[in-house]
Amino acid sequence: MKNQEERVFIGQYESTFIFKAEGRLTQKSLWNAKTAIKQCTENDAIAYLLVDLTRCSYMDSTILGVLARWAIAFAKTHQTLPFLVGLKGNPMESIFHRMNLATLFHASDALETVEKSQLSQLAFSEQFSKEEYAEHLLSAHETLAELSPQNASEFAAVIQCLKAELNRE
Repeated sequence: MKNQEERVFIGQYESTFIFKAEGRLTQKSLWNAKTAIKQCTENDAIAYLLVDLTRCSYMDSTILGVLARWAIAFAKTHQTLPFLVGLKGNPMESIFHRMNLATLFHASDALETVEKSQLSQLAFSEQFSKEEYAEHLLSAHETLAELSPQNASEFAAVIQCLKAELNRE
């Protein structure tokens, strides 16, 4: 993919909430991811969640953790796993399997990708206080750590650092 700009699109088709990620998603996309989650969870008409990663080449651990927490919460409240499109052959496929993220979704290659023209692009915004931002980072990394012992050891130092930062404030 030539264009690595991180972009998040959301939309709804009937009772399905759609989250489409493009480019390399980093902590810069935290606000957009949280906005998408809020819009999805506040809409009682939503029965399904579709995450489209077809044009997404990278997600940092914060975004992966936010996505994991969303998938877990969605499965608890809707008694179904979110659908995931575009993972097979994607640069992130091995990360999703290694970190046990793939177990949180119904991966599907049969679905067509979602056209951006049907979705709204979220604009970047710096809306979190320093403390809120650290809490979101901590929550995301704790979620990843809960998925496997390998993740727990990989993110232990990050979690410890974030907890220390929050205790100082």
